Amino acid sequence: MDKVLSIVHNTQPGGVQRISAMETSILRKFNYETFLLSILKSHKWTLFDELDIPLTYTFNNEVFGRLLSGLFFNISSIAEPDIIIAHNNPGAQIALRLKRRKKNVAVVLYLHDSLVYPIAGSFFGEFLRFFPEIFRKLELKYIKESDIVLVNSVFSLDRIMKNHDLTDSCKKIEVLYPTLNVPVAERSLVRKKKNYMLAVGRIDHEAFYNVYEIMKRVDIPLVIAGYGHPYNPTFRRIILFFELLKRKKKDIRFVFSPSDRQLLELYRDALLFVYPGHENFNMSAVEAMSAGCPVLVADTSGVCEIMPPRLQNELCLDKNNTDLWIERITEVVENNRSYDLGKSCWSVTQKYNRDEHITKLLKILKDLIE
Repeated sequence: MDKVLSIVHNTQPGGVQRISAMETSILRKFNYETFLLSILKSHKWTLFDELDIPLTYTFNNEVFGRLLSGLFFNISSIAEPDIIIAHNNPGAQIALRLKRRKKNVAVVLYLHDSLVYPIAGSFFGEFLRFFPEIFRKLELKYIKESDIVLVNSVFSLDRIMKNHDLTDSCKKIEVLYPTLNVPVAERSLVRKKKNYMLAVGRIDHEAFYNVYEIMKRVDIPLVIAGYGHPYNPTFRRIILFFELLKRKKKDIRFVFSPSDRQLLELYRDALLFVYPGHENFNMSAVEAMSAGCPVLVADTSGVCEIMPPRLQNELCLDKNNTDLWIERITEVVENNRSYDLGKSCWSVTQKYNRDEHITKLLKILKDLIE
């Protein structure tokens, strides 16, 4: 039985964490022995318990870990795997150190965000921010030393190709869309939607500033579902902005750290999912689509790549064009188009879903082992 270790930077709610948790759980059913390593022992998303994912950490103290991540990792007690799936640059750091310890381990680098070190407060991360050329050389090293590199969209692939000279390594880079969504049955699609728009994501993203600008000019109720670290100043600022709108009688509701069951109901019943901010993919949008919820997303987001041209033209908008967002939202809501558009979105997810993702991942792992 081959051992697969996945590495993430924390266990807070997020797209990368969902991918690592679900892959870890599903691969067990295909006779892999799986483990998950989190660099930080942070707030733990309930999803890890729901999927019965045992976790180990390189730091047991979150503050200490944030400061020293990148400079030091406690990996002496980590069991030696056969395959490592390393998510983003911090995961690659650890994976390649383990590879030096066990030469025949295969490393899969799943690079969701090029030239990003996603551990806030890290001295190492701050150093890289001030010296981007050093970061560029390090990331190129991680790419070249990994056995295969996965990216979450063609957009991400293009960005990596612009950031690096990959003439000799481009053949080992593949796009694996993080479509771990499960479409609801067609009979479960909700025809009569409830009166609210929905925004789902990490509540420190640029998208929420744009949602704020939209909400100043529309009177459709809004539900915001997601997670934000209480010490994150951007999260606190965004909450304050929407609280100010609520004082002006805007109908806005927050659902913090929703369960998957709560999210599914929110998606199914919403008039529209709105996310006017760039994402290299946007897993929340494809989850909404799987539930029959129509989406409006930034036209640079990777999720647009899986839509047919007709839907791209209608649902993928310039994130900064507030007038266009308001026009499109109004058109969908006032013409009762939520169900029909949602059904078109749902149809896309009949191809792009968990089964397709896992089938491709299994082939990648099998090829590495053989």
